[in-house]
Parts: sequence; structure tokens; C-alpha cells
Amino acid sequence: MRQEEDPYCLAITRHYRSLIPMSQESRKPMFDLTTADGAIGSNAQAVRDARKDYRQLAHKISAKMGLSL
Repeated sequence: MRQEEDPYCLAITRHYRSLIPMSQESRKPMFDLTTADGAIGSNAQAVRDARKDYRQLAHKISAKMGLSL
């Protein structure tokens, strides 16, 4: 079975590489990092991508639970 066809697969997240240590050092989720935390250039784009990916995942989970965000 392919992941796209798996009804239990909610999302496939990427490896956000350098965002993880920045997130740990800043003590905040990687999708909330700012330029003050060091998220500049390609890292800033990765933060936007992470925010979009995790927002989509949250919406899928809430929909499965019958909740709305």
C-alpha cells in the first residue's frame, strides 16, 4: 500500500534539519521561530513550511475527532 492510499496516514513530515536545534535552544516550536531566533534566509522559509505542514496536520486530526479549529 502506498502512503497516499493509507487511510491511517495523516501526514508525512519533513526533516527540518537546522530548525530542530534552533527550536530547542529557543525553547519554542520550530514553526514559531523568528529572525531573532536565527531563522533567516532558507531557515525562514523552512519555518513557514513547517507552520503550513503542522497546521494541515492539526486540521486533519481535529476533523477526525469531529472538532473544528
